[in-house]
Formats: sequence, structure tokens, C-alpha cells
Amino acid sequence: MVYLKVEALVPLYVGPHQLPTVANVTFPLKHARLQVQQKALLIISSELVALASHTKPNGPGSDDEEELDDFNKMVKNTKRTRAATGGVNMKKNDWIRRMLFPTEEDGSLQTRLRKVPHRNLFDHAINYEQAHAVNSICTNDYGTLPYLISGPPGTGKTKTLVETAMQLFHTSNVAHTLICAPSEAAADTLALRLKQYLGIDQLFRLIRPGRADNEVPRELTQYCYLEDDMFTLPPIKAMMKYNVVVTSCQDAGILLDARLTNNDLWTLEKNMFTTFHPQDNASTPTLHWGALLIDEAAQATEIDILPAIRVACPPSTYPSSEPQPLFVMAGDENQLGPRTASRDPLFSKSLFARLSERPLYKNHPLSRSHSKPSAGPPVLRKNMLPITCPPFTNLIRNYRSHPAILSVPSSLFYHDTLIPEAPTPNTPLQSPSLWCGRKWPVLFIPNTKSDEIERDGGGWYNLAEARIACDMAQSLVEKSSIKQADICIMSPFAAQVKLLRSLIRSSRFGSGAGLWNVNIGPLEAFQGLEKRVVILCTTRTRRFFLDEDARRGLGIVHAPSKMNVALTRAREALLVIGNPAILIHDGNWRVWLGFCWRNGLVRGLAHERGLHDWKALLDEQKVGVLERALIAKEESRGLKTKALGGAAKTLDMDREYEVWMEKLREAMDDDEDEDEEDDEDEGNVDEDNEAAS
Repeated sequence: MVYLKVEALVPLYVGPHQLPTVANVTFPLKHARLQVQQKALLIISSELVALASHTKPNGPGSDDEEELDDFNKMVKNTKRTRAATGGVNMKKNDWIRRMLFPTEEDGSLQTRLRKVPHRNLFDHAINYEQAHAVNSICTNDYGTLPYLISGPPGTGKTKTLVETAMQLFHTSNVAHTLICAPSEAAADTLALRLKQYLGIDQLFRLIRPGRADNEVPRELTQYCYLEDDMFTLPPIKAMMKYNVVVTSCQDAGILLDARLTNNDLWTLEKNMFTTFHPQDNASTPTLHWGALLIDEAAQATEIDILPAIRVACPPSTYPSSEPQPLFVMAGDENQLGPRTASRDPLFSKSLFARLSERPLYKNHPLSRSHSKPSAGPPVLRKNMLPITCPPFTNLIRNYRSHPAILSVPSSLFYHDTLIPEAPTPNTPLQSPSLWCGRKWPVLFIPNTKSDEIERDGGGWYNLAEARIACDMAQSLVEKSSIKQADICIMSPFAAQVKLLRSLIRSSRFGSGAGLWNVNIGPLEAFQGLEKRVVILCTTRTRRFFLDEDARRGLGIVHAPSKMNVALTRAREALLVIGNPAILIHDGNWRVWLGFCWRNGLVRGLAHERGLHDWKALLDEQKVGVLERALIAKEESRGLKTKALGGAAKTLDMDREYEVWMEKLREAMDDDEDEDEEDDEDEGNVDEDNEAAS
């Protein structure tokens, strides 16, 4: 930790006189972290400029030419970088350029349909899409470029990465894998899952010295190294033996400072070999780090990930013909991105989100944006070959939420591609008496009472909304026997969170004892988490402040990522409290209100009075695939009440799941634009026992 000292002139009042004086203010800075990031940025920018000087663009105005211009602009004022890259004429390994600015030319051409992957899996619950991702990464059939695993909430991103790490270790030539995550908690989760398969001599959890040992799960301490009661690196001989190293993106800088990067280790080994065997110039050592995997990659800024990338980056002299390090990221670009003070997308956008927008990923025929709503993965037919092998996998099976909860997020943010796989529980929470209209476990509770602001420039709160939320929580605890810990109440405003906590812990609730175990917090705190019941307080009820909210990044209106996070935390029940007159000004919220309006999921007379003026706007909204499937299944069973969808742990054993899938496919018939005969003639995967990914 270093300190920044600032001197400032401040007025000092002494009786009737005002005298200037100097005040010294000291601010602590996490200098070590910034230093590592700056070091990685400097080295990587140097390599990019060096590559730019040796690469000829395809032609005037080409994307490659623009990228090379960007490289030069990025470091044109960095004299040290320009000096480091001058006078080199040898052909350089362009791995770093491929990872940060991949193009279609970096990929591999797929000329035949791929067979269904058959592997001895460590996790037997791996599904079709996850298995394809694991197989593609391990066989490296997509070229030298980043592999992206796009996973909406509850689709098993971490599960896929863990299986990938195990398969790389046991079925490939990758002997050493580095796995990172933006937060310590996410890195702990990865290590906890991997320790089921790896011993203490194979798995190492790298933790910075400043972290308290009581913050680390007790089960992981045997996978760490402590010296003088501080976490640190083990001796080099022990460190080199670990097959899988798990750490946070920040702590990956420890490896950079310790010179345990591919560049340092390979160069050292190469120089030592040529020193002792000068006559042998053909032998090339293998790289130490064969793969870099990053979980929750959409929550990290680009500069956060650069130290880890630098660890895996091969030397510029490493032959391109030799096996290159694999780089895999898993994340969800449609949820909250990195938490930064800057609202400039150049700084606040993650590498995962930026790569997802590149033509190689976004415009691929098998991308999510080009996929039609389906009950299975998009199908690659023979008439589409040859095609660039997709360097990505889109996970589509949600194992968390009820279909009614998923319906609108799937339609708005995932091109109607999500398939509900969560088994339907049989608890009092599914009682039809709790719900309105079609009795789906989604409820909109209108609240038009005015929001207020705390004195002295405090935050926004809404007392009426807070009372409604706490009353709903108590009602669920008393009438449905829901545990307090299974309920969360969230709001995008900190002042409302404070009010909710104070209110629900008062003697008004819990028979005078308060409801202390109900989880209440800001919306951002729940990303990556899930609860049986979610109560969302939108808080804002005055339109006048919407523009200011958007400018300052407050609230949940005109904030699609926040909305997506809020709506996808619930497993069994979702309740939203808000003013329809405010929410309807947001196109995404208008779709959600339309979903509730059509299906009667609005509480009280406000269903007729509060939304009647916007009935035409609500009725014109597109009906999503999951909503149509729910209605079709309900009508096919002759029921007008309870219709909770269906799912099963396996894909072929549960009749209820078969009925659901049948209705899901029927609901999607309206979205099919291609002729059925073409589908039958062109590449029938059943006949060839081959499938696309």
C-alpha cells in the first residue's frame, strides 16, 4: 500500500479575520495492483506495436489496417515501448494479437459436420452444449483465438470450465493450467469444485499475502501455501509441479512479478539448453502454461485480465508451428459488467463483451443473434459447409428458474433461446392462492406513492414501497412456510436498502422479533447469486428524475443489464413493485409489463386502472416463445389455473418434461422461416449420427 499526499489551501477563520493555511491530506492507493496492471499493459502494447510493424494489412480501409492503426495510436507517445520494438526484423509469434484482436483468418475452417462428443466425463451432469464446448477446447478445432462460453444465468458456466480443466489435464498435452476469476469468492468457488478431483500435489490456490486466512474457506487451506502466517508462493520446485493453479485476476500479477510466465520460463529453458548444447538448434522446449481459463470474464475490465494474459503469452520467438496456449473465457455480456467509476465504455467494457461484438463471434451463422428459438442447439446443415469453426459455445439450458420467470429475459436478452431445465418443486410456494391470473409465480405490484430523497443530499427511498415489500416477505414466511433466508429484497438505491433493513428488523414484523434473516441489499450485490423468492423494489415513481438517473447510472429504468440481473435471480417466485407510469417509458420494462398484463399477473384493481391507459402499448408487445409454450401446455391439459411448466433431471425419462418440450416446439412453429423439406434434405444429422454445435 502506498500513499498519495495532497496539499491544499483552506481558509482558517480567527475572529473577524480569515487566514489561509495549508492542509495535508493523505489518500491510500493500491499501488501494487496498479503497478502490475501497468507493467502488463506496457509489455503487451510493446508486442502489439512490434507485430504491427511486421504485418501488412489486407488492403486500404480493411479491418486489419484499422487495428494496426489502433496499435500504433495506443503507444505512439510511449518512448520506452517504441524503443523496445525497434530494429527487429524476425517473424514474431502473434498469439497476443490473436487473443485481443481476433479475425476470421485466425480461425479454422470446418468442412464436415461434427459428431456428438463422446468423453469419459468427470461430471456426468454435463449437457449437450457443455460437452461440445469441452470437446472443442480440448481438440482445439477452432484455431488460435479466444474461445468464448456465453452462459446466461443458471446455465452452468463454472461447471463447464471445471470439466474443461479436468479434461485438459487428463486427455490432452496441457500439463499446467491457470484458472482465474475477477473476485476472490469466484476463485474460491472454482478451487472448491476442482478439489473434488485433484489432490494437494496437483491443485494450488494462489492467494496474495494481504488476504486474511479467516476469509478463505477452511477446506482450501491445505491447497494454499503459508509462510510466517501469510499466504505466498511456494518454492519454485513445488510451484512448477502443480497441474492446476487457481487465483484471482488481481493475484495473477504475483506470477508476473515472480517471473513465472511462459515468456520467462521458456526463454530461460531455451537459453540454458542452447548454452549446454550449442550444436542443437532444432529442439524447442514446451511452454509451461498450456491453457488460461477465466470465469465470470464479463465482470472484469480488460486491464484486470491483462496480467493473466501476460502470464500465458508465449515469447515472440516461440515458433507459431508449435502448440499455442489455449485462452478460454466464460461469462455473460448481457449482465452487469465491471464495476468502475468511469462510464466510458473504452474503460468499463470487459474483454469478453468487446470480443463478443467482433464479427467473428457476433456474425457467425451459429451465434445466438442468428439462432432461431429452438428446443435444442442451433443446427449446422451440410449446405452451410464449409464454415468457420465456431470459437464459442452458447449455453441455453437454464437449471435455475421457473419458465415464467425466464420468459421475458429469454426474449429480451437471449433471442428466445433459453430452455428451462429446473425441476418443478412441490412446496406451498406453488399454491394457486398466492398468485393472480394464470397462477404463474410472477407478480407485479403497482405502487404510485411518491419517492423521497434523504436530507443533506442523501439517496432516494420510497416508504410505501418498503412497507409493501416487507409485508410480502412476512406473508410468504407465515402462509407458505418459506424460510427467511430463502427470500431476498433488492433495490437499485442504497437509501431504499437502508430503509428496508431498518423496517423489516423492527418489531412490526416477525411477531415483534423482526425478520433478520431476509437478505436485503443493492441489486449489484446479487449478481451470481440466486434465491427461491426475489422481491424487487424499483423505488423510482417520478418521471422527472429519470434522465438524471440514467446519466448517473442510478435506478433500474433504462438499465437493461441491471434489469436482466434482477429478473434472473429468482428460482421459484418473482415479485416486482413499481410504478407502471414510470416503467412503461423503458422499452424493456414495457415488454415485461405486457407479459404481466396479458396473463393477469398484476395485483389489485390497479390491473384495470393503472395500466388501462397503456393497454394498446402492452398488447402490441411480442409474445415470447416460453410464454407461448406455457399457455399451450396449460390449454392442452385443460387447465386454466396452475401451469408451472415441467422439467426433468434427464432428457428422456420424465413424461411431464416430454409434454413441455412438445409444446415448446409447437409454440416455435410460427418462428420458422425455412422450408421443412430443405431441412430434411440438407444434412440430416440423425442419418449420419452427426450433430452441429
